[in-house]
Order: sequence, then C-alpha cells, then structure tokens
Amino acid sequence: MSENPHDVEAAQAQVAAARAKLFGTLGAVQERLSPTNLAQDAVESAAQSVASAARKGAETVRSRPFAAAAIAGTVGLVFARGWIADALRRRNPHATAPKPKGLDKEPKSAKPAKKG
Repeated sequence: MSENPHDVEAAQAQVAAARAKLFGTLGAVQERLSPTNLAQDAVESAAQSVASAARKGAETVRSRPFAAAAIAGTVGLVFARGWIADALRRRNPHATAPKPKGLDKEPKSAKPAKKG
C-alpha cells in the first residue's frame, strides 16, 4: 500500500490549516472571555438598561404629569413622615403619643403566702 506523496502533503496542509483556524478561534474566545472584557460588557449592558428605563420613565411622566406628581408627593411624604411628626409635636408640646393598652399598668407583685 503505497500512498501518493501528494495526498500526504495535501493532508498535512489541511491539518496545518485546521490547526491554525482552531488556534485563531481559541485566541478570539480567550480575548472575549477575559475578565476585563467581561466587566466592560457588563457595565455597558447595565448602562444601556438604565438609560432605557430612564427614557421610559420620562415618557411616562410626559404622558401623565399629574399622576407622576401625585406619586412623587406621596413618596416624599412617606420619607418625611418623621420630620412632619416632629414639627407637629413642637407646635403642640402637651400632646403625647397614646400608650398601647396593657403597657400602662404596673406589674403585680407576688403576694406573700398565707400562714396557717
């Protein structure tokens, strides 16, 4: 079984070309999966998501300004409820918060045992 030397050379050339293509692909994959590139892709993706959400929010506010103002006001009041309560207490210094039931009584002391 003698093989044609041209067939062997052609096969070796194919192997070399396939090996070069494989190493080129591996290099590209290593570059794409490097920590720096992965982090940069994640940051870009997050920035695009935030920009998209902000754009949608702005469109919603433009289409319903009164509802947006009401929601913003409600959120502001919820966050400022402590300051508002402090301001109202300063206006009426004699007002105190009611005590919860059951906590205003003194605890009963143990009765001495009867002799007899």
